Amino acid sequence: MSASTSRNHPPPEVNLPIAGLIPFSASDWPGKLTATVFTPGCPLRCTYCHNPELQALGQPGDVAFSEVIALLQHRRGLLDALVISGGEPTVHRSLPDAIEAVHDLGFPVGLHTCGYAPRRVAALLARAETRPDWIGLDVKALPKDLPVVTGCTPRVAGFMWDCLEMVAESGVDVQVRTTVWPDSVVSRGLDELRERVAALGLPPLVVQVARNVDQRGYYVAG
Repeated sequence: MSASTSRNHPPPEVNLPIAGLIPFSASDWPGKLTATVFTPGCPLRCTYCHNPELQALGQPGDVAFSEVIALLQHRRGLLDALVISGGEPTVHRSLPDAIEAVHDLGFPVGLHTCGYAPRRVAALLARAETRPDWIGLDVKALPKDLPVVTGCTPRVAGFMWDCLEMVAESGVDVQVRTTVWPDSVVSRGLDELRERVAALGLPPLVVQVARNVDQRGYYVAG
């Protein structure tokens, strides 16, 4: 199935929780005008996270996914795609249904992920109906530094790097990015991180600068 080809049958009912919705965005998928949704829940605790209110797992959504579908239908011809961000979207088992429902409407889907759940990302990529058309993959740090930056265990750090390698092998369109702040372990390891991303045959690493953080890299609400 092509993501740009709609089907005749109605999209399935989707229960993906949505904590926020941006009707128009030009910054969430390079070169695309998208609607962007944010799912609640993230297993990581990145110091610089700008959405700490989305971190707790098990939160109900504030927006029904049917409203997202209605928005896409209403703005057909104005929007290029839907981006699913978070939080960490892959924690939700309803994510495949959401992607398939949007594909059924004829819209491409972009996915923002940190690679926390490589098996779930692999399952998405394995089926045309659920395969994201583009992935924005946050590579938080070198594997050895991930526990410091994200609060994850070394085992989960391994999962995240496995996901990077798997996405590289899949051939899906991808942007790999990382976030730095002055004198952070990420900044100090940036050259090696760039080299390792390039060695996988991926596009050049995109570097973002954390905003509103203190000297230790902790987010301070503006």
